[in-house]
Parts: sequence; C-alpha cells; structure tokens
Amino acid sequence: MSTPNDAGRLNDDDREVLAAAQARIEAQRTRLREVVPCILDMSAREATLSANYGHTLDDKKELFRLAKDFGFTDFGLSNFLDFPSVTDQFLDHLLEDGIDLDQFLVTIAVEPTQADTPPPQSPAARRAAEAGLTNVILLIEIRPATLAKIGRSPDDVLGDIARYIAHHRAHLPAETDRRGRIYIRIADAFDAFDEDPEFTTRVFKLLGESPITGILFEDVRGSRFLFETCELIRLMRRYNPAPRKILVHPHSGNGMEDAATVEAILAGADGVWSGFTPQAAQGAHGSTMMFLTNLLRARNPHVERMFRVETLTETAERMWQIQDRHGIPPNQPVVGERAYRYVDEYFEQTDQPCDLDPGLIGRKPGYQVMPAWAPTYVIGKRLAELGYGPETAEDRGLLGAMRMLMNRSQMEGKHIRFDEPDELAKLVERAREHLRASNVSVAEPDAASALTLRYR
Repeated sequence: MSTPNDAGRLNDDDREVLAAAQARIEAQRTRLREVVPCILDMSAREATLSANYGHTLDDKKELFRLAKDFGFTDFGLSNFLDFPSVTDQFLDHLLEDGIDLDQFLVTIAVEPTQADTPPPQSPAARRAAEAGLTNVILLIEIRPATLAKIGRSPDDVLGDIARYIAHHRAHLPAETDRRGRIYIRIADAFDAFDEDPEFTTRVFKLLGESPITGILFEDVRGSRFLFETCELIRLMRRYNPAPRKILVHPHSGNGMEDAATVEAILAGADGVWSGFTPQAAQGAHGSTMMFLTNLLRARNPHVERMFRVETLTETAERMWQIQDRHGIPPNQPVVGERAYRYVDEYFEQTDQPCDLDPGLIGRKPGYQVMPAWAPTYVIGKRLAELGYGPETAEDRGLLGAMRMLMNRSQMEGKHIRFDEPDELAKLVERAREHLRASNVSVAEPDAASALTLRYR
C-alpha cells in the first residue's frame, strides 16, 4: 500500500506527457505572440447593417477618423447601391478632400459572365472605376444550392471568378503592398463545404492559382464551431500559402466569435476583416477590438507598435455612441465599466500569464462592493478609492462588520446598492455603531488566505 508521500508520484511517462502538454501550449502562445496582425478595418461599413439610427456622412467621416487615428491603414467602403447613398457621399468627400484612395477597398459582387465579355458594370464597379479606386474585394457565392437558383453550374462559377480576377488584374495598377490588391470574399464557404466539399476545395485551389492578394471569409449566421473554422483555414492555406493573406470574420450567434478569431490565427490565418467594435450585421461579430486585446494577452509586441492601444477604450466608447447612441454596456468584456472593477481579489488582472493590464488600453482598475459577497479586502479597497484613510479602509474588524450588515439587509429583503458612495458612508457608520454596541469582532481571514478559507 502506498504512503501519502508516494501518492501521485510522477514517473518518466508522466513527465513525458507533461512536457508534451507544455510544449503544445508554448507553441500556441508563440504563434499568438509572433504573428503580425493583418487588419482590414470595416468600422464604417459593418455596423451599417445593425445601426438603429443608420449612418450619416458625418458618422462615416468620424468612424474613419477614429479608426485612422487608432492606427489602421486599410479600410473597406460600405456598399454602393442602385441609387445614391451615404457611401456615394463618403466617396465624394474622399475625392474632394484629396484623401489617399490607396487605403480603401471596394466590394464588387461577382455576377454571371460570358467568355470574352467584360464583367457587368455594377454600381460599385462603375463608381470604383470613375473614382480611380485601386483595390477591390470580389464577393463570390459558391454554395451549390444558391447557384442552382440562378441557373449557374459550379463550372460556370469557376469561370466567372477567373474572368473577374483577370479583368481587375488587367485594369488595376500593378500590385504592391498598397495598390492593385485583389481580395476574394467568400460569403458562404461553410454552407458550400457542407453541400459539396470537393467543389469548395476546387474554388480554394483556383484561388491559389490566381493572381490575388488574399481571401476573406465569414461565418454569416454565427453558427459554426471553432473546429470548422480552423479546418477551412487549413484547407485554404494548403492551396494559398503565405504570404497570401487569409482574414476571418465570424459573426455572433453561438458566443464563439471572439474565440474564433484567436483559433483562426492558430490555424494559419493572418487576421480579421471587421469593425473595431462588435456591432455588425445581425448583431455582433468578432471585433478587432477584442482580437487585438487577446493578442496583447499573449504579449504580442506588434500590436503596441502598430496601434495606439492606449486609446482603445476611448475609441470604442466614441464608436459605441455613433453605432448605438449610448455608451459601452457596463458588462461588455474588456472595455465595459465593470471589466476591471473587481468584486474579489482573485479577479484582479496584474502581470500574470494572459492578464491584460487595463492601463494599457486606457482603463483604470477599481473595486466594486457587491452586497451578497464583498470580501473585506474589496470593501477596504473601495473605501480607499473613495478617500477613506487606513484607520477605516484597513480596519478588518470594521470591514467584517460591514460585510455582515450587508448580508443582514439582504435577509431582510432589502435591495441596496452599497457600492454607491452615499450608501457606503452610511454603512461605515452603522458598522461602527454595531461594533460599539456589541464589542464582538467579525473579522475574516486575511485577504491573502487561500480561497477555501474564505468560503468557510
């Protein structure tokens, strides 16, 4: 029979398993740490779909300015329609003000074509040519069920894609890192793969053989699992090796959108094409804001070099006002008011692995007293924030009495926001009165004690 000292002792096989696990974790962290993120900013486009108040020209101009000031260098234009729209106004503004057009990309839908005939001139294609836009995104649909509805076969569509690419490559400037760029946006890659994986792979292979800059694809309904995203990326990458770009755009729907952008990088993608804040399409998407902060958690040095991360929260707040006409919701991860208002010492983000220093993104950490929990450590920190001296904020007996009285009020059926300064001041006085009357200490274990002691 083994002794307590022998229980759980590791052997060589255990150490080999442990080493392999550590190596896998480090390899993933290294990828996140070293990737140079490629971002196509869609802040002036994406929230158009879900903005209750719409976007005026002033809104578009401000969104562009905010994104530009943050450090983005490539921007997607909103859609051009069959009638005049704010997108037309915005393009006119760019032309009138002499703003460099090489930083913009216009989306042109790939429509049915005929051999030896130029592609149809859609509103987007026409305006792009008139304005002299030098970069395009060609939007393709490849789901067989969709193609059947418009009477196109898979081979027809492969021909359409090839002709559009050839046409724009011939009419755009020679490709550089700023001009003559052609991205292919696949709107329905997941559905197409479900219905006909071989045809979908043919599309990836055709793109790999074509003179394009990269591939954009999205999870339109926000319903796909992370492993599906990763496998599509690996398949695309098989036929489109680096330095060709692969950018992702997962919508919300199953709550995986921000994890999907991280997993995409691990699977071989280069970045995202998305708005800075989550608002997009039906409701939200894997935003650049969340993507970049996750890279910061991995200690990626390129993010701080490329972007003004200290303005991240301020930029998000101003964009939220444009999109939704209200501030950032308090429970929004990373930039919400409560993201760094700690309700327990164990939630503090410091310099431990994967923590994000709130000061890095323009947030100031703080503490919040929540009536049903509020350890004495948090109560003391909150009091210190409000200007109370150590004779109050570090009096463990007083803090314990405050915690006890908060719970008593809950037992009496009262709802009181004790975090409010006025309520907290009244609670301090009640706790002092309680201690004077009872002369009984209700101090807890020190805040540095193990969490299990604090659950006693």
